[in-house]
Amino acid sequence: PEFNQLKDGTIEATYFHENGQVAQQGFFVKNKRHGEWISFDTSGQKTAQAEFKNGEKTGKWFIWNDNKLTEVDYENNQIAAVNTWIDKSPVVSNKP
Repeated sequence: PEFNQLKDGTIEATYFHENGQVAQQGFFVKNKRHGEWISFDTSGQKTAQAEFKNGEKTGKWFIWNDNKLTEVDYENNQIAAVNTWIDKSPVVSNKP
């Protein structure tokens, strides 16, 4: 992994797959995940986009799996709603 401390004390983290491709990118604040975290497969395709607030799951999370997009809404670190779309052109693309 690579860690880069920003001026405000936030730590930018990047984790890698064995083949060198980025596996995850996100931020830590006071040793807790905070803000947007993105996961990628070994070919560089986005597999998940998540939000954390002080280490807790929050907001909308998007998970891509083949032609399926799942949206998970979190409130108070718990699942509030789940929606799934099966389509070749998802509502939120995982393409760069």
